[in-house]
Amino acid sequence: MTPVHDCHKMTKRLLDLLEAAAQDRDSQIEEVEELLDQRETILPSIQPPFTAEEKQLGSEINLMNQEIEARLQQLSRSVQMDLREVNVKKQSMGKYSNPYEALQPDGVFYDKRN
Repeated sequence: MTPVHDCHKMTKRLLDLLEAAAQDRDSQIEEVEELLDQRETILPSIQPPFTAEEKQLGSEINLMNQEIEARLQQLSRSVQMDLREVNVKKQSMGKYSNPYEALQPDGVFYDKRN
């Protein structure tokens, strides 16, 4: 099989993985990283001249890459939102456990006579 076929097959697997609704996002991210690493090793071996079939596969790969990029950005936004929620919960739990920690006095009185 040619490198173009291998790249097309891996790109299709990557897109299928991202389209599937995963229960465990951490394992999905690990699998995506693994597939991206494997595909990265194949990309340098793709060299012209290309046959008509390889050109068609290349255009399909480009279309799938656009969809993969959009799905990865969506996954990234999802992770960022979860991190923000965790930080907000952490701050609110800290305020709940010690409500007087962040209290600042309203003003200070200085006695100038002494």
